[in-house]
Amino acid sequence: MLTTRRALLAATATLAAAPRPAWAQNLSRGMFTHGVASGDPLPEGVIIWTRFIGPGGRIGWEVSEDESFAEVAQRGEASASPVNDFCVKIDVRGLAPGRRYFYRFLSANDPSPTGRTRTAPAQGGDSLSIALFSCSNYGFGYFHAYGHAAMRDDIDLAVHTGDYIYEYGRTNYPSEAETVAGRIIDPASEIVRLNDYYQRYATYHADPDLQALRQAKPMAVVWDDHEITNDTWRDGAQNHQVEFEGTWLDRVAAASKAYFDWMPIRRPTDRGARIYRTLDWGDLARIVLLDTRHIGRDEQINYRSALMPRLAEAGADAAAIVAEFRRTVLDNPNRTLLGADQERWFAEALAQSKNRGQTWQIIAQQVIMGEQMYAPGATRLLPESASSGTRQWIGSGEQLTAQGLPWNMDSWGGYPAARTRFLDACVANANNTVVLAGDSHNCWLNNIAAPAGGRNAAIEFAGGSVTSPGFERSLSNAEPGEREALMRNANPNLVWCDLTKRGYGALRFSRTACEAEWVAFENVRTPQAGAPEITRLAAEATASAGPGAWFAPQPDSREPRRP
Repeated sequence: MLTTRRALLAATATLAAAPRPAWAQNLSRGMFTHGVASGDPLPEGVIIWTRFIGPGGRIGWEVSEDESFAEVAQRGEASASPVNDFCVKIDVRGLAPGRRYFYRFLSANDPSPTGRTRTAPAQGGDSLSIALFSCSNYGFGYFHAYGHAAMRDDIDLAVHTGDYIYEYGRTNYPSEAETVAGRIIDPASEIVRLNDYYQRYATYHADPDLQALRQAKPMAVVWDDHEITNDTWRDGAQNHQVEFEGTWLDRVAAASKAYFDWMPIRRPTDRGARIYRTLDWGDLARIVLLDTRHIGRDEQINYRSALMPRLAEAGADAAAIVAEFRRTVLDNPNRTLLGADQERWFAEALAQSKNRGQTWQIIAQQVIMGEQMYAPGATRLLPESASSGTRQWIGSGEQLTAQGLPWNMDSWGGYPAARTRFLDACVANANNTVVLAGDSHNCWLNNIAAPAGGRNAAIEFAGGSVTSPGFERSLSNAEPGEREALMRNANPNLVWCDLTKRGYGALRFSRTACEAEWVAFENVRTPQAGAPEITRLAAEATASAGPGAWFAPQPDSREPRRP
């Protein structure tokens, strides 16, 4: 499917043609600045969102099964206030389960664009189709993935696992040379305070592809680190300097308020920053949205300071040093990614889903679950122009792999005891677990064995980025497919990967199978998307043995081809 901005704007304009009702003339005059959005669908309700600037800020809203709004299911009034950056969210209730709806906002001027959304089924539910996104850096390119998914009729729900925005200032990431012409962010500086975050969200949501996705699909989103700042953990972050940027709690408060104001999801009931929650899709699936980044995460291990200097001087004692490091640091049973409260909640959420008889437990979270060892020989794929920092990073990854250590300490690999507890909970309390991830900018499909062996605890679709560059940026001296072959050879659990192209995942869940697509675009630096390259894999559900392994479906046939 060829997606263009002209086609997107034409398609969305047709949904704004319903006449304004007479009662709207008593509302405020003003402008809907950033389209509309919806999210967190329930059987009886859904969140609808807009942003309105005008004196008084008094607007109306309507929800209907008919795009002409001749028969309105629910309507009401709301107020847009600078306290929430003029963002308005309505938790619409009293809707029918498993239905498609149209919605719009009204003022004394023109109505907002008309959005499309849906409620979840209360019972049954033969299928659920999810579009999976992560890592959408505005300056690195165009959001082709959003635009393409917005035009698909077969997508029920858009799931974003984080790095929806990036906090860096202009010319940082991307650099001035890497920034695509016209993709300029506001404010120019790194975002730290509430108004900074508001300006950055406004920049991103001016993008027509993102507006089209939010208008066309209900969304379920969780944050990763860049919605706050790079390498966030419970009490700080790599990219937060207290002496220049104020207290950590103040920055988290600003970032989380901006996020909840601009995202079409329910606000936490405890007035905190709790974002983990569940959404049910009849008795087919439970979507469990987790926070692996902020609320309970212990600080990431830094190999460069914790291990590499000792290895450089170790000589014949390297194995003993690695064994000690693994025993005393890496495998520390007290290290956590979720925190104790969220771990307990997660196990209970799975058990409730299993008891209800739901076939699938879909875990939307931020970082890669599958074990990842660096590929020996990766350094030869570095270009001559590679910086010393890049050479050190890739070289240390190879050295760690030679010692049997995972290279990515920011993923579940850096928290092995927490990972084991997570997988044990999947084995004990779930039927068929599928882990969705983002963060790495590359696409990985993993089979994840149960800690005790004998079956899969889960399968994983770790989607690549919308625009943020992956390994093609550093390992650029590679033939087509060479990067991917190196990683597959180093990781037996890795079924397939794409370390070259940007895109999104599309997963369809039925009673018997999960059918997955990786939709990849050749170039996100040009305005025209072009036809994407689509790779398909599938996995079968079982009654009591966890999800089956990923396999490649037979081309041009509904019959699968197993390895």
